[in-house]
Amino acid sequence: MRGPGLVAALGVAVLLSSPAGTASDDRAQARPEEYKRAGEEALEYRGPGRELPEPDVDEVVLGWFGPGDPDHPTGGGFWRGATLALEGLDAAGGHRGRPYRLQPGWSENPWGTGVVLVTRMVFEDGAWALLGAIDGASAHLAEQVALKTRVTLLSSGSTDDTAHMASVPWIFSLVPSDEVQMPVLVTALAAASRGGPFAVAAAAEHDAHAALVELRRGLASRRLTPSTLLEFDPVEGDLDPLAARLLEGSPGAIVVLAPPVPAARLVKTLRRRGYAGELMGGAPLALNAFQRAAGAAAEGVVVPLLWQPSPRWDSFARMYENQWGERPDHAATWSYDAVRLVADAVERAGLNRARIRDAVRELSPWTGAGGVVRWDALGRNRAPVGLATWVKGQLRPMTPPDSMER
Repeated sequence: MRGPGLVAALGVAVLLSSPAGTASDDRAQARPEEYKRAGEEALEYRGPGRELPEPDVDEVVLGWFGPGDPDHPTGGGFWRGATLALEGLDAAGGHRGRPYRLQPGWSENPWGTGVVLVTRMVFEDGAWALLGAIDGASAHLAEQVALKTRVTLLSSGSTDDTAHMASVPWIFSLVPSDEVQMPVLVTALAAASRGGPFAVAAAAEHDAHAALVELRRGLASRRLTPSTLLEFDPVEGDLDPLAARLLEGSPGAIVVLAPPVPAARLVKTLRRRGYAGELMGGAPLALNAFQRAAGAAAEGVVVPLLWQPSPRWDSFARMYENQWGERPDHAATWSYDAVRLVADAVERAGLNRARIRDAVRELSPWTGAGGVVRWDALGRNRAPVGLATWVKGQLRPMTPPDSMER
């Protein structure tokens, strides 16, 4: 036998006759793993930029991707908390005598003109970091800008875990994510339904869908299945048909996953139709915007507690209430902390975008008004979550976050 056939035959013979532990096996075992799971190691930026000197500027600009209007129906609380922090920083002397300035930019269609505004913050306004990103959709957009421009993004509004799945080392999220919230809500749901039927209504929009994915995961882990699960258009004018379908089978509890205003409309409709069972919701129902829109119908609605009760939060809440006439929600709280945290990073790193990113990561654990911030490997704050309920227009803690730190 000659030619390729002989070579192949000899190769097979050698392979079959080779004892275990040969050099061939050693090379296979020594090969490094080609894949890693996201979150196994802390994300780091290993590129250039740290060598750049600090420029001489008259002010320190921070980009704000969110409405710059304290009376905005859903984004006003974010801006109020951020500007309150800014006032305190400038009263204390700013950064080495230079004042901070928040440069807002927002579009109700973030994927349209919104991306242009965020890009302008970096290239035209000279923002040293990006803050805000008041929901999951805007966080995904700002994340892409942060990656390409190498500017830190510190979100105070996104609870969507998937914003971190691209393993971008420039993005950090302060508010506890859906992955942390939903197991707590599922435990409360199981207790409220007492083994009986329960229903779920989810708006057909980005954040509600992300929350629904985590809710389903939590329900599956406890072998729970809703008797009714409906998705609805958040701009739908008449929610009576939806409410009627949710009430079929007399559910012991109903979970609403939707933006604040549509959630309030649905809750009001359910109460108007006589539903007296337990009503629960995700993070948007813990916002003051939900309570204002729902009015008396918000009474008793159970939501995640996304800040950690402490004397530090009490002090912040008094200051906030003195200025704005209402208690802060988690949007205001984490926006206040976002500004102060990035300012601490600037004080440590100077005006250098790469070193600011490093400092934001290295400052963890960092204690703010909302509690202790501890970044996980992907840049998410793994703060504990408790439960709260609306009582006479105010959110009152029911159960404190696990491992609560003061």
